[in-house]
Amino acid sequence: MRKHTAALITTCILAPIIVASGTARQPAAAHAPLAVSSATVTIQGTSRKDPFLASTRTVRVNRLQLAEPRSNDLLQQALRPGGLEAFDLAIPVATLTSPDHGVDAHIQDSLKAETHPEIRFQLRSVQIRPDDAMGFAHRSAVGMLTVAGVEREVTLDIKVVPAGTSLMLEGRTDLLMTDFGVVPPRGLLGLLKTDPVIHVRFYLVVTAAEE
Repeated sequence: MRKHTAALITTCILAPIIVASGTARQPAAAHAPLAVSSATVTIQGTSRKDPFLASTRTVRVNRLQLAEPRSNDLLQQALRPGGLEAFDLAIPVATLTSPDHGVDAHIQDSLKAETHPEIRFQLRSVQIRPDDAMGFAHRSAVGMLTVAGVEREVTLDIKVVPAGTSLMLEGRTDLLMTDFGVVPPRGLLGLLKTDPVIHVRFYLVVTAAEE
């Protein structure tokens, strides 16, 4: 029951964040067809005492490129297998903050922020999954995730919600911190052990450029 209550509290915390505009920095490019206009990334884990949460709305888009030839519906092309030539983004570890005192410092230390200041994801492929009962499109995005200098292939489960000339993407994956050589953060005086599994959630708004 406590676990379900914590999840509900976390959802309530994230709801206003999803609506708010995040910071998605993207290199300027002439006639760029797509752009990430808003972004939120959250990391949630569990210690013996309480769940912990850290989030950021600072995401740097290194490259977002559609494959050629381009279709008339750029947003739908981005969702098709092979529709994207490249999707490469980075998250500054130092921007991860937590509402719980001291948690962000523990997370940044565990992620080796001083020597590996960014978390990076590079898309490799997109696979179509069945739509859900509400009619929302679902995709699996396979790519290379680099955390604390260690690169691993991961699969992201993504739900897509159309919104006019934009797409709202809600994605998730669960990671084992030890797979990336990351020592799970400990609480006060190192007495509180942390589960090595963390739950990563992200929310992106991808917008088609006006002609």
